[in-house]
Amino acid sequence: MRVQKYYVQAVAVLMVCYLTTVLLSACQQKPGKKVDLKNVQVHYRSIRFDRAVFSLDTNQLKATLDQLGNQHPDFAAIYFRELTGFSRTPDEQVFHASLRHFLTFKDYRNLYDSVRIKFPDLKEQDEALKQLFRYVKYYYPKSSYGSVYYFISGLNQWSAVTVDSLVGVGLDMYLGKQYPFYESVQLPFYQIERCEKEYIPVNVCRVIHEDMFPQDAEGKNLLDLMVMKGKQLYFMEHMLPETNEALLIGFTPQQLKWCEQNEGMIWNYFAKQKLLYSTQWQEMLRYVNDGPTSTGMTAESPGNIGSWIGWQIVRQYAEKFPEKTLQEIVADAGNGQQLMERARYKPKAGF
Repeated sequence: MRVQKYYVQAVAVLMVCYLTTVLLSACQQKPGKKVDLKNVQVHYRSIRFDRAVFSLDTNQLKATLDQLGNQHPDFAAIYFRELTGFSRTPDEQVFHASLRHFLTFKDYRNLYDSVRIKFPDLKEQDEALKQLFRYVKYYYPKSSYGSVYYFISGLNQWSAVTVDSLVGVGLDMYLGKQYPFYESVQLPFYQIERCEKEYIPVNVCRVIHEDMFPQDAEGKNLLDLMVMKGKQLYFMEHMLPETNEALLIGFTPQQLKWCEQNEGMIWNYFAKQKLLYSTQWQEMLRYVNDGPTSTGMTAESPGNIGSWIGWQIVRQYAEKFPEKTLQEIVADAGNGQQLMERARYKPKAGF
């Protein structure tokens, strides 16, 4: 009877532990899991700034330009000064001449026509961005993102920008990888692969993170940068829970699979080559920035592989400390070494 009683008690204890674990897990906001947004509202509006600009009357340019500036003062100032560069000159006549050229030159008109054909409306993009803003609002209630300006910069490679709480999306950078003129502005092939409309929410999410958490690389080693990028990706997978991992980091499915199969080898390479604590910019940036492949790896490897490893470190850290919220993890002030040690990250070694 004692053995049986002990067995029943043991089962009861195990059941309690199991149920407690399940309940705690349910309470935790796991990466990539959808949350209840029914009470989260954002004041969303989208502006076809591309149409507004190309509707300017070149015969009354100053008057119509002033009207546009009065309607959208914050974004117009950034657009003409930074995104196109037209108003960087103090000479108003030169500025107007540059803008008139932009509005009338056939190559720019053809670019605008390509955007109009590709994006006759933006209902799909608006819905995706509104949902993204709701997730940001859910996790960060004080955020106020909600206004989106769609623009054309003349292939100046502005995919997404933030202007305070305003978001800008450069539609001319999402015309599809078959668009023939991306090569003419010397856009690398691995970036051209991501000139697809599916990347609009991803790129917007990335610039929102950079706006909320400015990334200062000064004085950091490679491991610090890897973890910094890993936090960004951890943030992004929460804000875009229905977006697959390959899209979030800009890998092909094959590249992501290669990383998953060779995680230990990648980590062992960084350790053996004494790269983790390197502060040499040329050594570091090749592993946390875009590129055709990663130096020292096989041809199947993607660029930006250090950011992917940093993502895995942050994920493991989150698993080790389930009581920590997304906000605490993303804002953690610890350096790469500290977070890695607390995560006890050490994948099985490769070669």
